[in-house]
Amino acid sequence: MSRWFRSAATSKAPAMVAEEEDAHLQQVEHALLQLLNDDIAEADRILKQHNSSYHHLGRGISNFIASMLGVEKELLKDAATTLQLAENKTWEDMKKAQASPAAYKSPIYPPGTEYLLCYAISQLTSAICAVLSGSVTEAVKGFYKLRKAYLTLDGIMEIESNYLKKRTGSKDGSLTSPAVPLGHAPRQGFANSPPSSSHENLSKITSELGANEKTSLEIQKYPNGSAGNEPRTSDLESDIENLSLHNPTRVESKLLDIDPASVGITSHTDIFIHSGTRLCYGILLVVFSMIENPLFNRILYIVGFKGDRERGTRYLWQAARFNNFNSAIAGITLLGYYNGLVGFCDILPTDPGADDDLAGYPRAKCKILLTDMRKRYPDSRLWKMEEARMHAYNRNLAAAVKILADNSDSNMKQIAVINMFEMSLTTMFIHDYELCARSWIQCSELSSWSPTLYAYLVGAAYVEMYRNLRESDPTTAAQYKEKATEYIRKGPPMAGRQKVMSRDLPFDTYIVRKVAKWEERVKMWQVDLVDAIGVSPLAEMIFFWGGLKKQDVALLEKTLDILKWERVSHAEKFKDDLDEMAIHAVLNAAVLRNLERRDEARDFLTGKILNHDRNEFKGHLKDDWTCPNAHFEMACLVWKEKDLDGADHAAKVNECFEWLEKTQKWGEEYVLNSRMSVKVSTALNTVKRHKKIMGM
Repeated sequence: MSRWFRSAATSKAPAMVAEEEDAHLQQVEHALLQLLNDDIAEADRILKQHNSSYHHLGRGISNFIASMLGVEKELLKDAATTLQLAENKTWEDMKKAQASPAAYKSPIYPPGTEYLLCYAISQLTSAICAVLSGSVTEAVKGFYKLRKAYLTLDGIMEIESNYLKKRTGSKDGSLTSPAVPLGHAPRQGFANSPPSSSHENLSKITSELGANEKTSLEIQKYPNGSAGNEPRTSDLESDIENLSLHNPTRVESKLLDIDPASVGITSHTDIFIHSGTRLCYGILLVVFSMIENPLFNRILYIVGFKGDRERGTRYLWQAARFNNFNSAIAGITLLGYYNGLVGFCDILPTDPGADDDLAGYPRAKCKILLTDMRKRYPDSRLWKMEEARMHAYNRNLAAAVKILADNSDSNMKQIAVINMFEMSLTTMFIHDYELCARSWIQCSELSSWSPTLYAYLVGAAYVEMYRNLRESDPTTAAQYKEKATEYIRKGPPMAGRQKVMSRDLPFDTYIVRKVAKWEERVKMWQVDLVDAIGVSPLAEMIFFWGGLKKQDVALLEKTLDILKWERVSHAEKFKDDLDEMAIHAVLNAAVLRNLERRDEARDFLTGKILNHDRNEFKGHLKDDWTCPNAHFEMACLVWKEKDLDGADHAAKVNECFEWLEKTQKWGEEYVLNSRMSVKVSTALNTVKRHKKIMGM
């Protein structure tokens, strides 16, 4: 990073005026907040008024948000193009800021840091677009761009960390002198900069990245690198070792509760840098900590990424306390993480300090955050959707459905899509089959992301309607049976239209295999497709999408009801089918566990699955997810039992850890293993934390 600033200082460029640039920043922040508050037209009007770096980035972020909410290929392409323009412009303006005496001078950061942050943001967002583009080549390019953004953010964090250490450690609480441009600093560094060794390490990393990108990635040519070869794994590992990523952040974590104003973070631009760096860095640390996919992990390893969920969530909370766009996005990210990803997981902290564990689920803090954001942005559909998710997490699905039903008229199509997706899942969880079918049909009309999944779930809802009336009203049941057949068969031919890193979406793979198994039975048994279906496909989807954690007792009992064999057309044919019996056992065990009927749950797992060799669950068209999921269910049972009266707490915690390790080290891929990996990584973090607290 020091190399960038030094080289930038020598370039000749038109002068910048700090006041004008800050006015541009404030204008763009206002526009993006209008976007979040569902005023798309006003946001678009403001963002088109000027061509500053901030306006370029604002247009890129606007397109990026639209593409992320809808995840559609054309939107991703548009966002990538706009973000590349922003990347070019912010790099140029960083150099101008170094050369212009009238540009903003911070007492904390070197001149131009605000544009370097914008440059990193544009790289970060365009890299995400590349990963989701469906192309492995583009995804790999995106990961290298992501690495450069990651190192840039870490460099800014290190500069600030050293400033904070010096500021809080000084007797009078102030610094001896303001920062000067790195390019103008003495060779040993300037008074308020990090130690020179930090600059040398950062310079080493950024010099190598500049060289690599020009040769192997064919990214826009800048005068900050030279030709070189694609980095080797050993080189990258060495660079990360030399980067000093850990010490500054450990010190910084102790300073997170300090009022920014008390340490001199008061100017609008400094607050933008401070909150923006924490927002982006925090997101990266959290996301990287949750990835268990072998292909993604290999790439992350090669480019030197290492996640840290606790640090990441701390930085996000730090970013969320300001009244700016960075704060709003940090709030959305935090609530999405807690109500979505963490809410999806079964093994979470239970100790007395659990409510204060930022990597777990700090319930009170989340409620306060949501209330604050709703007050700030009363017309935003995003916050209403997060409120619905919070109700769902608290097993109040009726309240969630009401909010989602009233929240469907967003001016941004992509928000309307994700709201309808949430509505569809929630109606599935409450067993409102007719509304569920209509909702998934609406999803398919609004979004092209996963047509196979949408069609399959419509069909699954109609299967339940058919089974409800199969004996009492055969005529109406026949109509539902026809619709179920239509939609179930409609799904597989549409599989593969969307890809991530050239691989089919996990549920596309699952559905194609599942329907192929049913079609094979149709031929063997000479029956209709719907009559060849065994265990409720809707109950399976409730399980996969985390619905059991959101259902109250009455809804859990309803899920148990639709798992009964008497609802199946040819139940007798499944008695000797280990594959189908295993699905039935896992789903029943999961429901019973949520009903606190743990002994019954364990009987299903030990008597139907764990008493068989794991290889028996593999083979042609088999649901190979059942055996690893049974191991995870055992871990969940033991985790709940550790706090029961008379239980050997330490023994139960250790047993839970053993079941989780077996699941994590399964040794081979199985269908939907990426979803299980999120649960397992969260569970292992929870158990390790608990063992540390208990001194185990």
